[in-house]
Amino acid sequence: MSELVTATVLEQRGILRKSTAYKMAAQGKLPHYVVGCHDRGVRFRIEEVLAALRRPTSTQEAKRSEP
Repeated sequence: MSELVTATVLEQRGILRKSTAYKMAAQGKLPHYVVGCHDRGVRFRIEEVLAALRRPTSTQEAKRSEP
């Protein structure tokens, strides 16, 4: 199993801006884990984030199904 990383690490690796990672996690668009007491830490698995970013959005799927 891969390690959990912070949004800062995602940004440092050039995957996603930190603020975007937090927004997408809050919207349920990005898999994330809450760690620590009082829900103070949000962590991500890099593989899961990359897979979520590769998934088409619902608007992209709708455009494909149009004649």
